[in-house]
Amino acid sequence: MTAASRVDISKAVGGGYGAFWKFRGRYRVVKGSRASKKSKTAALWYIWALRRFPAANLLVIRRTYSSLERSCFSELLWAADRLGVKGEFEFKRSPLEITRRRTGQKIYFRGLDDPMKLTSLSVPRGVLSWVWFEEAYEISSEADFDAVDELIRGRVPEGYFKQITLTFNPWSGDHWLK
Repeated sequence: MTAASRVDISKAVGGGYGAFWKFRGRYRVVKGSRASKKSKTAALWYIWALRRFPAANLLVIRRTYSSLERSCFSELLWAADRLGVKGEFEFKRSPLEITRRRTGQKIYFRGLDDPMKLTSLSVPRGVLSWVWFEEAYEISSEADFDAVDELIRGRVPEGYFKQITLTFNPWSGDHWLK
């Protein structure tokens, strides 16, 4: 039995996120106020899911690359520690990247401030299964979102799924996400 299997996921995540945890549709949208646990829950889910789906890889996006280390990277590091599996992963800060040691799975970090780095992304093992847009209201255009959406098309192994998760605080009614 591993340390992670001793962690009660429902206690680690807390209430109100059961549907989030079980959802397998293409787009998972989570809007909430500060301290609503949406980013922590997403980070926990991705660390848990990478262990469950050993051919899956994740791309994490914010508007600017420089904002990723103090937000999503830190949240994923926290989640791995919270689940008791931090030692299973290598956390690299330059460039930001997380690798699951046993499988070679990757968590990539990109900013929309350098779109060329998005179009050339390929994974060395498995498939790019998931994208997490943190602070999705920062995405200034639907065209930017669509370009990333195209990155995770194609086949996946049986039992796998492709999914884009958008987490954000409430936004203006004029924003394209509305």
